[in-house]
Amino acid sequence: MTAYNKVGSDKGGPEFERREGPDLLCRAFKYLAVIAWLLFFAALIVSHYARPEMDSGLVRYLGLDIRDYWRPRLTFWLVYLLWGSVVVSVASLLLNRMRLKRRSDHLHFNIILLLLSASGMLFYILR
Repeated sequence: MTAYNKVGSDKGGPEFERREGPDLLCRAFKYLAVIAWLLFFAALIVSHYARPEMDSGLVRYLGLDIRDYWRPRLTFWLVYLLWGSVVVSVASLLLNRMRLKRRSDHLHFNIILLLLSASGMLFYILR
């Protein structure tokens, strides 16, 4: 593909497309999204081991002792993993927002979903 391809515009006049493909910043959005999702999945794994144990009817019937508190050391790592996911998501959204200039550019819905999920989980733990 050459640097100057003729593309018809919506206004009737010819426009020239100068982009040859995704540049470094556009590819960085994908890498930031992958990093943020990996941080969130690591936080989900840590939350599984840090959360209180489930109190079910069978546990009450058998009289078993269960842990009813969050493990402090794992909760510490959980909070930092969630903050990392939120920070990377916000950075990706801000860079993407600054980059949105053309009709073909789009906002990444998965980053918004990740930001809402990670911040909701963070607020639940820190309350």
